[in-house]
Amino acid sequence: MTYESVNNAGDSYILLNKNMRKILYVITQGEWGGAQRYVFDLATNLGQNFDITIAVGEPAGRLDLQNKLQSWDMKRETNNISIVPLKYLIRSISPFHDTKAVFELAKLYKKIKPDIIHLNSSKAGLLGSLAKLLIINYSSLIIYTVHGWVFNEPTRKIGKIFYRFLEKLTARWKDKIIVLSPQDLLTGKQIGIPEKKLVEIPLGIEVPKFLIKEEARRFLDPRLRGDDIMVGTIANLYLTKGLDILIEAVNLLKRDPSAHPPAGGFSRNDDVKFVVIGEGKERGRLENLIKKYKLENTVFLIGALDDAAQYLPAFDLFILPSRKEGLPYTLLEAMARGTPIIATNIGGVPSLINDGESGLLVESENSQQLADAILWAINNREETKKRAVRASEIVKLLTLEKMINLTKTTYFSHPPEES
Repeated sequence: MTYESVNNAGDSYILLNKNMRKILYVITQGEWGGAQRYVFDLATNLGQNFDITIAVGEPAGRLDLQNKLQSWDMKRETNNISIVPLKYLIRSISPFHDTKAVFELAKLYKKIKPDIIHLNSSKAGLLGSLAKLLIINYSSLIIYTVHGWVFNEPTRKIGKIFYRFLEKLTARWKDKIIVLSPQDLLTGKQIGIPEKKLVEIPLGIEVPKFLIKEEARRFLDPRLRGDDIMVGTIANLYLTKGLDILIEAVNLLKRDPSAHPPAGGFSRNDDVKFVVIGEGKERGRLENLIKKYKLENTVFLIGALDDAAQYLPAFDLFILPSRKEGLPYTLLEAMARGTPIIATNIGGVPSLINDGESGLLVESENSQQLADAILWAINNREETKKRAVRASEIVKLLTLEKMINLTKTTYFSHPPEES
């Protein structure tokens, strides 16, 4: 793996293979999540045929993507992937850093002259398209993947309006905008992005290798008895993931297990454990909520685990309580495992889960509705298993190979537009 710095690469920067077409992936941070996995999957599957550079921001943050790429690289004799750290591209809004990041990206574009620039995450998408305006007499294809529209995040109304404006404005400097679901495609049209710029390419996965149920459970919580019910999720501890709503729902079930009893009550509530696999900045707030409701023996924040999907067999029920999503990998993996699912009706989720057919959908920010759904699912386990089987059939159509091929087609079927 080749590492370079935009600021000191200078004339010593050498392309790995001058005969290959060059792709530059830009992503705001390396902390592992859906966007990082997306870039990893594209880069590692296209790296044999293209000269690939991955530019990653938040240099002081976690380096999960960089470390996974390095680990992948060590298993291969040759590769065509290099990594560039971006000093000024950060996740939070900062006029100083954002302005510097635009010039930093423009310098990188000018240096490596990529044929394709593929922007990932909202911040990289906005600043990366503006950087193109600073390059004269050079044309490259600008691709932007929407991993959930930023204006759907929990923020003030004025913030949502501002982000809608920015997405529409900067769309003019993007050649193609990849969305992951029909819902996000419709949203793009509604905010005024020309339909010809939008293309829907759903995520695709290779089915993970799953541990057997007993082994996965012992690893996550050795205190579990064989007849205990484990409800779980895999998510970074971010506000957008709605884990506070999940904790509120658990509190409702524990405080009054007979409230809203769609199936005759939750008589075994003391034998239900709720497990969250993931890490993030919201840990302190979530821990305080758990303590507030005296749920220390019921809700467990396990932390981040490598290859977290392998532990899905431990779960009797998978919960996705998010406030904002594009098309979540964890949902695809839970479907592939055949784990019964409850998810919020947001983003691309309803394109995967048909409410009452392949899972249960609830409204976001509604802890009572989520509690009712959990109660129903646990008291109707045979029916939830039937729905999980239907979901496992749906996800068979969403393969990694299909995603790679459709993305490659997008790369080479559209000439770059003039700025």
